[in-house]
Amino acid sequence: MPGTSFRLISMSGDSVTLFIRWSLPHWVALGIVAAAAGALLWGCRRLGMEKRVLVGKVLGAIFLLTFLVETFGRIVREHWEPWQDRLPLHFCSLMTLACFIALWYRRPWACAVAYFGVLAASIQGLITPMLYEGFPSGAFFAFFVGHGLLLVSALYIPVVLQWRARPWDDVKTLALCDAYLLLIIPVNIWLGTNYGFTRHAPPGTVLEYFGPAPWYFLTLQVPALIVLRLLYLTVRPGKKQECSGENA
Repeated sequence: MPGTSFRLISMSGDSVTLFIRWSLPHWVALGIVAAAAGALLWGCRRLGMEKRVLVGKVLGAIFLLTFLVETFGRIVREHWEPWQDRLPLHFCSLMTLACFIALWYRRPWACAVAYFGVLAASIQGLITPMLYEGFPSGAFFAFFVGHGLLLVSALYIPVVLQWRARPWDDVKTLALCDAYLLLIIPVNIWLGTNYGFTRHAPPGTVLEYFGPAPWYFLTLQVPALIVLRLLYLTVRPGKKQECSGENA
């Protein structure tokens, strides 16, 4: 039930609060992420472009450091998951790298991948988190800080740095996502993992409505393309493109 707290005992004997979707801590976390994103974007829009770029680099550095600390913590600490499931092979891990490159080097391809990939796919992590430990665990804070920074970074690129997409950037991003899925399938078979959710859909997510794994990704191609096209309309060419690193 929303707002209900459940606890379990870990292998070390410690009592851990389980995460419950749409519970009060979940709603509060979403509210804080939305408020922090809005405040940061509004404040940075009032700065000159040089300071916007500097803030973006600071944001990217904090983001990358947070990701590395979280990944290291997942690998070394005791957890209910086997070590194979703690590797940085999730789709959001790739989006972290894309956001860092976009904020630091402003490569057009990285800006496109970060914007379209995060807002079309990674944002689902905030809506339906795959999280075991609830508030006030370190995993809870690390998850929402990391995914919140993903959202902030993806919005910072067009809203503050004034990046604009090139024609077909959305379609190219979809092709890159499909390439990730094709490459991660044999990895999942080898390790017995579920990176990219190619073996089964997480309970309570939108993937459950599109058929069995991994075929639901074929079913999702058209809806995903529609969402990406709509996102493209918000950043279509027409204004000065500031995210102007080397073309790639």
